[in-house]
Amino acid sequence: MICPTARCVLAAAAVAFSALGQSASPSTIVGAGYLFPGPVSVAPGQVITIFAAGVGRTLTQPVFPGFGKLPTSLASISVTIVQSTNIPAPILSVVPAASCPNCGVMTAITIQVPYELYQVPPNGGLGPSLFLFVTENGVAGNWTMLNPVPDQVHILTVCDTVIGGSGPSTGRCPWEVTHANGTLVSNTNPASAGEELVAYAVGLGATNPSVPTGQPAAHPAPTAKKFALDFNFHPDALASQPFPSNVVPANYVPPAPLFSGLTPGYPGLYQINFVVPAIPAGLPPCVAGQGPGLVNTNLTVSVGGFTSFDGAALCVSLPE
Repeated sequence: MICPTARCVLAAAAVAFSALGQSASPSTIVGAGYLFPGPVSVAPGQVITIFAAGVGRTLTQPVFPGFGKLPTSLASISVTIVQSTNIPAPILSVVPAASCPNCGVMTAITIQVPYELYQVPPNGGLGPSLFLFVTENGVAGNWTMLNPVPDQVHILTVCDTVIGGSGPSTGRCPWEVTHANGTLVSNTNPASAGEELVAYAVGLGATNPSVPTGQPAAHPAPTAKKFALDFNFHPDALASQPFPSNVVPANYVPPAPLFSGLTPGYPGLYQINFVVPAIPAGLPPCVAGQGPGLVNTNLTVSVGGFTSFDGAALCVSLPE
């Protein structure tokens, strides 16, 4: 269940870092993204958390904005996107984030990447370079390079900072996929064939009609690009690209969501509505708990765009 914007960090957790020491330069970005290494790709409207070393020395607790349009400065901290021109990024939160005794001062800053972002040309080639830097009390830090893409799909989990505290993790991180009544799909509350579910995500890019950067959508705003689905009925399966053109017939058309677009009331938060297909015979049931040999999920739903895909592993009940 989605919690109020003023109390939630609408972004996913930043990539883990372990080797940062006291020698890190002030205002240096030491992590960003969704728990994977490598260059960070961002789409227009992407909500993302960055970790900045040397920032927030006076912070003692998380700072959140109020309702409505997001500010571009919070607790004397701002983030600037540089792509041909300087674009201030709306901020959803600043949170003290020191993770070890020798890591020095760090702050987790959750921002929304502007929708005005130029993207990589669809036919290939190089788009305008994209950089990011943090400013605190008027002092700018080092620049970090990002990779602009049309979409960077990330389906949220209960462990993501974007929807903190929406459900217990019980040692795992269930995906933010809900029934019509808003409750999470789980081993003890499985989905059924023919049921419409809602998956919450970030990074689905531009919408039509467009929504101003930093503002929550007043109404459901469909994505400008179409997204495809893949349903994998296997125990604890990983996400897969819905339309790998090198292995499927040229005339294959993957299933599509009932709706993909912004969720009203939440800046940068998207939802993907889809229907659970017929369940094949022989599918093993989910078993609550943890340990070797247990089936935690028996359906993985993947969502794919032009440049990215991600998936959510679910539990579905078997026909009686």
